[in-house]
Amino acid sequence: MAALQSIVLVAYPFAVYFALGVASPRVIGLVTLAFLGLRLAWLAPGRLAAVARVFGPAALVYGLTSLVAAVASDARALLLAPALFSFALLAVFASSLARSESAIEILARAQVGELPADEVPYCRSVTLVWCAFFALNGALSAGLALFGSRESWAVWSGALSYALMGAVFAGEYVYRHWRFRRYRGGVADPLLRRLFPPPGEPSLRR
Repeated sequence: MAALQSIVLVAYPFAVYFALGVASPRVIGLVTLAFLGLRLAWLAPGRLAAVARVFGPAALVYGLTSLVAAVASDARALLLAPALFSFALLAVFASSLARSESAIEILARAQVGELPADEVPYCRSVTLVWCAFFALNGALSAGLALFGSRESWAVWSGALSYALMGAVFAGEYVYRHWRFRRYRGGVADPLLRRLFPPPGEPSLRR
């Protein structure tokens, strides 16, 4: 189900782009609100808190923008949703830098438990990188929503921004294994371990 929700987020810009060609912003806003309401109604009470922690910011942003679109019948509300989502994530990640644990450190500890001391400042640096990404993505998405064509907005918000996000994630993943040489059973660990072996182990590189 989490994968399906992620697909819905990715498909949102293209769905809005095509929907605006056949329906008013008010209708699209009402349909989106209905979808969100049905998804909430189908959630088991025991899973509500867990899903809210992961997808709460997205649901809130897309719910509010859909409500504005439904009331004002203004397409800009729908187009601004991806930008506002990026700014919401920016706020979450940036605010974590003022606390003892950065956002990336919290995510890392949730996956692997205790972290070595040298990875804690690294997690803070990675959090800064993601802050920069969310700021850039939000600014570009907002600019295209307000001043660009709908085609360029859909291509950036629905394809290029996610491609860039994947490149940042993959680049950080490879760099982290090259730098720390610690492996915890990830899918790519066997290959990365051969490319970047811990001290004393042979490498594929000659």
